[in-house]
Amino acid sequence: MPASIRHVSLLATSRMLSSSIAIPMEMLEASRAALRARRQPGSDFSIELVARERQPMNMLGGFTLHPHKICRELERTDLIVVPALWRNPRPVLQQEAETIAWLRRQYLQGASIVAVGTGVCLVAETGLLDGQVATTHWHYLDAFAEQYPKVRLQRDHLLTQAGRIYCAGSVNSGADMMVHLLGLLFGPELALSIEQQFSPEVRNPLDKGVYHGDLDHQHPDEAIARAQSWLQQNMTQPLQLSRLAQQVELSERQLERRFQQVCGLSPGQYLQRLRCHAACELLQHSNLSIADIAATTGFNDSSHFGRVFRRWLQQSPGAYRQKVRAKLFSG
Repeated sequence: MPASIRHVSLLATSRMLSSSIAIPMEMLEASRAALRARRQPGSDFSIELVARERQPMNMLGGFTLHPHKICRELERTDLIVVPALWRNPRPVLQQEAETIAWLRRQYLQGASIVAVGTGVCLVAETGLLDGQVATTHWHYLDAFAEQYPKVRLQRDHLLTQAGRIYCAGSVNSGADMMVHLLGLLFGPELALSIEQQFSPEVRNPLDKGVYHGDLDHQHPDEAIARAQSWLQQNMTQPLQLSRLAQQVELSERQLERRFQQVCGLSPGQYLQRLRCHAACELLQHSNLSIADIAATTGFNDSSHFGRVFRRWLQQSPGAYRQKVRAKLFSG
């Protein structure tokens, strides 16, 4: 994923599930609005609907989409969202040879690709996934494995990452992936804000569910990957920067500088985010009190927990629990 984006392409094809590009589009628009409201840089990227032909496209729901551009007119883009396809994708693949060539060309020029459901087949047709991990809709797993034997299909994962290619098995998991990518592009605070707007009770933390093709999946800095792993394993312990630096064989100054460069957060902020994610799980799925959850996830007391949780998720732990429980258990 590039450090910034200037252009996003939402790919439109026949027989696609329009929700698989509508949700990412709305998340991107919400991010752009949030960046402008906060007067942060990065809001000047453009979003366009692109297709093989410029003609209006009738969707399954009965409405019509009008592409902004055709693929061959677009020389360069930074992020492409590939839609899920309705039922058997083979007829679409046979029609979209030009689109498939365009996808390959854009990736080789540096674009990132997010493919949803059976839309992953369009990416597989480019050959870019040969030898790489991928997933697709559960109903099409067997057919996918037969058609693309060189792809390392992950049947038990809804989310995969192979370099700059991100695959999601369903429309909902595609939304999870978008939250993750928005965090990489614009920072975790904005991503959490967008997550809150798009049903926080639906999403599980991506780092728990995604299958990556390599261990250092987020970045090439092995020392910082080890530091992240150590923080995950020792999440409930007080942070001792000197001890963490010793674990990864860096000075404290090197650790702080490289951690900030790679993650966009200090080690302390990263640890707080880990604890808040763990607290979200307990708030959603357990009957532990707020004080017990604070103690279980490594906070000094419930007051400190409440302040940190509100800073990351813009609401109190109690309000979050009430919201997700109402959705989970109503009826």
